[in-house]
Amino acid sequence: MAKLAAPARRALEHAGIRTLTALAERSEKDLLALHGFGPSTLPILRKALDAAGLQFTPTITKMRDLPKKPTNTDEYLKRIPADQRRALEALRKQILAAAPGCEEHFGYGLPGFKHNGHPMLYLGAAKNHVALYGSVPIGFKDRLKDFTVSKGTIQFTPEKPLPAALVKDIVKAKVAEIEVRWPAKPARTAAKKAEGKAAKKK
Repeated sequence: MAKLAAPARRALEHAGIRTLTALAERSEKDLLALHGFGPSTLPILRKALDAAGLQFTPTITKMRDLPKKPTNTDEYLKRIPADQRRALEALRKQILAAAPGCEEHFGYGLPGFKHNGHPMLYLGAAKNHVALYGSVPIGFKDRLKDFTVSKGTIQFTPEKPLPAALVKDIVKAKVAEIEVRWPAKPARTAAKKAEGKAAKKK
């Protein structure tokens, strides 16, 4: 870093890039998008990475340009930038912890979650942000005031993720909405099942 111009050094530090390993998780296009980072800095970094046996992450410009679209959550996460992947993996764990009975699925080209068989939430990555998709429950306006929110999207960045407590409460609210709208049918007890079988035999 000492060999870099001050603006480029500050740009990397602001993006949380302080080691060669962290640098190798980014593409050259990602670095050129940083404020204060110019193309003249790339040869210096390429040389440093090469000396360490590393290289920049290949640039993936658009999901549709990939040879094959992802068909499950793990494939999707592998194809997005490392910082976005870490943010969504953390969000994924928080959702599963808040709703232990929910089911993971993959729909609309995005990782998603179902509760009692009904879609609950989705998560995904865009060029400049990551997002939690799904109708936002009532009562969260004030707690989401620092994030970009639309009817079906909550946008945030890897540098400023959604608080874990907020994610938990949103998931609990979504679970409650589904259970009110689609009440689960009570499971038949073993005794009632046995009675039904006996009646059929008669």
